[in-house]
Amino acid sequence: MAVYKAAGELAELAKQRAADLLEASVDDLEVADGRVGVRGTDTGVSLADLAAREQLKVETVFDSGAASFPFGAHVAVVEVDVESGKAVVDRIVTVDDAGPVLNPLLAEGQRHGGIAQGIAQALFEEVVYDEDGNPLTATFADYGFPSAAELPSFTLVDMETPTPLNPLGAKGIGEAGTIGATPAVQSAVVDAVSHLGVRHIDMPATPLRVWTAIQAATEGAK
Repeated sequence: MAVYKAAGELAELAKQRAADLLEASVDDLEVADGRVGVRGTDTGVSLADLAAREQLKVETVFDSGAASFPFGAHVAVVEVDVESGKAVVDRIVTVDDAGPVLNPLLAEGQRHGGIAQGIAQALFEEVVYDEDGNPLTATFADYGFPSAAELPSFTLVDMETPTPLNPLGAKGIGEAGTIGATPAVQSAVVDAVSHLGVRHIDMPATPLRVWTAIQAATEGAK
């Protein structure tokens, strides 16, 4: 936002400098295509020429006054094999509202990566130690994480609620996928086996943990 604000202030400074040079009113000038011109005419001067005469420079600080909060909702559909305990994410639908998006491609990529990371946390990723405190998952050969084969296509639903705290109305998107996907998938795993009496499974919901929870619930029901 500081860059956006500074760019506007720089444009105003350029118009003031050009007004003196072109003997025109500032209100009649516009900045476009690297030049300041008199609206409706071909008369103008380039920003490069203005900067060559005198440095065009502004210093600005942006303070929103408060934090902006993006929001969203994630829904996951998970299938669990009760014989092996393996959980598979069949579908995940996400809504992430970050206000007006400046770069849709980057925002979509950020969401895809975050959702994948959230699923990984719910089902795969875990640092394991032996009884002596030695790490057993010190390399990617031992550490569990998903590949594209373990992930479904993601359904991304867009919402756009501008924040009043900055002139662009933009909010953050950085960790949106990880925040929503993890509890959605974990809750879906528990829900898939809740009819067997399972009420909780620690993350990550590995096949062993899911199978153990099923066995414990089944034994407890006898």
